[in-house]
Amino acid sequence: MNPRRIYLPKMKKRRIERRDEEEEDRLSSLPDEVIHRIQSFLGARQAVQTSVLSRRWKHIWSTLPFLTLDYSDQLFPYTHHSIIMFMDNLFLKRSHQTRIFSFNIFAVYPFPPTFIKKLINCLNEHNIQQLHIDLYVHRYSPFQLSTFNSNSIEKLELCVPLDFTESLEFDCLWDLPKLTTLYLICPPHMSNYELSKSSLLNLPVLTTLCLDRVELPESLSSFSLPNLTTLIMRRCKLPETVWDTPALLSIELNNVLFPESTTDFFSAFVNLRDLTLNLTDTVMKDCFISCPQLVNLRIITIMSTRISFDCKIVVMTPKLHSLYCVGILPVTLNVEELENVNVKLLDTNGFMNAPMYSKLNYYHRMLIMFAGLGRSKNLTLDSFTIEALSTLFDLGKYYVSSPFHDLKYVKLPQGYKESSMSTTLRKYLLGGNPRATIV
Repeated sequence: MNPRRIYLPKMKKRRIERRDEEEEDRLSSLPDEVIHRIQSFLGARQAVQTSVLSRRWKHIWSTLPFLTLDYSDQLFPYTHHSIIMFMDNLFLKRSHQTRIFSFNIFAVYPFPPTFIKKLINCLNEHNIQQLHIDLYVHRYSPFQLSTFNSNSIEKLELCVPLDFTESLEFDCLWDLPKLTTLYLICPPHMSNYELSKSSLLNLPVLTTLCLDRVELPESLSSFSLPNLTTLIMRRCKLPETVWDTPALLSIELNNVLFPESTTDFFSAFVNLRDLTLNLTDTVMKDCFISCPQLVNLRIITIMSTRISFDCKIVVMTPKLHSLYCVGILPVTLNVEELENVNVKLLDTNGFMNAPMYSKLNYYHRMLIMFAGLGRSKNLTLDSFTIEALSTLFDLGKYYVSSPFHDLKYVKLPQGYKESSMSTTLRKYLLGGNPRATIV
């Protein structure tokens, strides 16, 4: 037997082994930025453990700009002491030449409040830009706002107990000169926060503010944030106050209690372009939307028969371009023309399986709603809406003339065939304008 057919020369064998190693470890040949992106989907402990993969990965975690500390991570022992020791070692061995872009902490288990202060100091030393802290289970003593002071943070998200007691002492307020985005969320085990009058001071470049279960004080005579462009408020009460927000372009109001005069409230937003309203039957009341520059309006509600049509939503915005509605709502448009209307039912509560008499009473409200949307040019419907209208007209109990006299197109959902639409429904949608078509 010829041994050359069995054994390869040593040099050739080494080249083949080296080639196989290179092919198997293609990840290590990626740039640092790509490896950091991969590690950003891991928890901080998992990211550190990638150091055992190869020589290339041994120290690359020490320059990772995205860190997440999640107590639900199964790799962590269930003691806060181990977390503190890990974080101490993390910052001790981390490269001090690179900054931390974002840091997220989701804490289920308790640890000393001083740990947060120490953590903020370490992050500030690394010029942290984005910080998200969620202490959503354990009860902590309220943190002073100054705990989160930073000269580098641009985005701050907090779901922690905070001390909003009125104080004029600078040491008790936060000082965030570069902060552009602030999310404040009241922890679920606490009653709604109430901001103090001074709590939004020292935020000179703030452009985005989200308040979730956080109230503005009733005694606040004026709410002034001149650079604010985006406002999100959820599960809170809106006070009777003067809104001084000339740069505000976008508002989202989710399950909020409106002030007595909605006309005065909305007309204060003179430059508002985008408005989203998430309504429930507990907050539904007469709503007069009169923002002069409004272009896009979204109104979303759960599919509930308890939404009263005794209440009304009147839209008086001359520049409105698009309206997006989820649910059946008493909407009336006092606008010159409307380019796009998108209507969806989204059967999230299984209403389609309700008794027929309940559905018919509810669907009849849709005809009232569509009567107020007659100025639309392009009408987009989802399959639940078409099914509801078909149910009404196929039974022959309802016949009304088409309110859509300016309509150009009716857009059907993907997969729905025009041939499936009844003649009566087609006449209702297109009868107002003989030139209108279905796409």
